[in-house]
Amino acid sequence: MAVQPSFTTHHGVMMNIDGSGILIIGAAGIGKSSFALELLHLGHSLIADDVVEFSEIDNQIIAHCPTLSSGFLHSRELGLISIAPLFGESAFQQQHPLDYVVELQTATSSTVTLAPPALTYSVNGRVFPLLQLNLTTSASLYHRVISWIKMQTLAPNAETIFKQRQQTLMNSPSTK
Repeated sequence: MAVQPSFTTHHGVMMNIDGSGILIIGAAGIGKSSFALELLHLGHSLIADDVVEFSEIDNQIIAHCPTLSSGFLHSRELGLISIAPLFGESAFQQQHPLDYVVELQTATSSTVTLAPPALTYSVNGRVFPLLQLNLTTSASLYHRVISWIKMQTLAPNAETIFKQRQQTLMNSPSTK
């Protein structure tokens, strides 16, 4: 008899954005499902809305959609949305590995730094990078998330490079 994985649940929306599994969290009514709807229009896939189940399979944390809500997204303004008829069969996936967590907030620290602190979020005892996004900032949520995902893999050391350049300029004879 096969052993069924045990599930833990988290409140949020799980999306597949360009192959990365993103858990979107935040207070009730903050706009998680509205952001998911925008992402669906941009060609990304929904895994689960409102309740996301997680299990460990082959040493990965996998997000699953509960059977009851499979293939649905709920919007406060639009009600229950059936994903496949509006966006196509590929717009919904039953499961996907978790890679990153994005937290939507109405306010964040006003401190400006070269790099925000490295935040994390734990699922099933595993730690994942966390990005906190301020909804009152006028920049696109989508573009900030995509940029952050790319920064995690393509340019993770921008702050280090900047500080090295700064140190080199400070030690240069022409600046003394």
